[in-house]
Amino acid sequence: MADVRAVANGNWNTGATWNTGTVPTAADDVYSNTFTVNVDVSFTVLTLRNTAGTGITAGGSFNFNTAGVTGTVTSSSPLVPGATNLIQVTATTGTVTLSLGGNVETRANNNDVLINYSGNCNLILNGTNFNGRLSGNTSATTCILKSSAGLITITGNGGNAGSSITAQAFVSTNGNTVIIGNVTGGIGIGGGHRGVNQSAGTLTITGNVTGGQSTISNQGVLFSGTSLNVTGTILGGIDSNAINTSAPINNITGNVTGGGVSGAVSSVANIINVTGTVTASATTPAISMTNANGQVYLNGNMVNNNGKMAIYAPIVWLDANNTTSAAFFTSGGVARTLYSEDTFPNMPAEADTRNNIVYGPGGGLRGTLRMPAAADTISGVIYDNGTTGTALFTTSLFLTELSSSTVPVAVRMQNLCTPMILGELMEAFKK
Repeated sequence: MADVRAVANGNWNTGATWNTGTVPTAADDVYSNTFTVNVDVSFTVLTLRNTAGTGITAGGSFNFNTAGVTGTVTSSSPLVPGATNLIQVTATTGTVTLSLGGNVETRANNNDVLINYSGNCNLILNGTNFNGRLSGNTSATTCILKSSAGLITITGNGGNAGSSITAQAFVSTNGNTVIIGNVTGGIGIGGGHRGVNQSAGTLTITGNVTGGQSTISNQGVLFSGTSLNVTGTILGGIDSNAINTSAPINNITGNVTGGGVSGAVSSVANIINVTGTVTASATTPAISMTNANGQVYLNGNMVNNNGKMAIYAPIVWLDANNTTSAAFFTSGGVARTLYSEDTFPNMPAEADTRNNIVYGPGGGLRGTLRMPAAADTISGVIYDNGTTGTALFTTSLFLTELSSSTVPVAVRMQNLCTPMILGELMEAFKK
């Protein structure tokens, strides 16, 4: 392992950029040393740093300004920030990939940004955990800042904490975002310690979202873009919501549960679609919408708790094609569940109920089962709860049925030549 430092502004793949006169290798810790190093080729190293060291001054950055490059940083502590913008991404086309071997977090006491993405390329960012400063910061810190229209795809968990000043894992003011991993709100006092703070574009999360604690503004996700899509469990934190959204459309595929506060909240006239079970905690709804035109579309079950409604919203729509129930508790603490008519326990299906019989808790079900009349059922056969068939099998009935049947064996019987008919034909021939 060696310390390799930049000695001039220049390209990564140029020997004159480095104190060693050669390009860094996979065994090196690489320092920007106040200079800007343009990443023009793919590379693998142990760490990237803009901290100070022996003969090294804090500052500088690594600028991914070339489409198609991949930076691989293998250490379990891959990025070591000593000043703002350790990584800059300014490429305007193609795809840039940064793969990190472990957790990354911003540094204390320096309004710093660890990864600053201002280009319009597609950025793929792979790691384990992306955190705002976990302790001791006295100035605002952001792990990943995105201000461009390009797409960013983050694989890894996002969360943070802070002592008194805002610490955020991911902030975006432009473009679309995909996160594959869990997102968690912070635990620090002072507030604003968020997993995700996005104010434009779309946000897609495949993973669980959990609210934070210490203050209401330590949300897992604060979102005011155009569309939010989450596939995962939503859980309200001790003091802060998992999701605070003002997007027009919000889609959640997974269960939503209240904690110390609601799992998902909104104060604007938007829509939250949920496919999953929505469960209140003993003290708070799972979903809370305070605007007079806020709407929740529920495809799943609703479980109220201790007098708290699971969904607090002016308009709640229940999906008509899926099992839907709402569990309440009476004033005596006894559980009571309300069901849609077609899912009430032990209710017969419409196909098992006699045709045109109206039934169900609200009279909204109608039977479709058609029963034969007694005269159309063989005599002596008991059916339909005690009715006995009266149809008799007589010679005339047989002959009537035989004469009109088109079944092959019946047709052959219709054309049989009996001895009587044969005799009549022979007598006719003699004459």
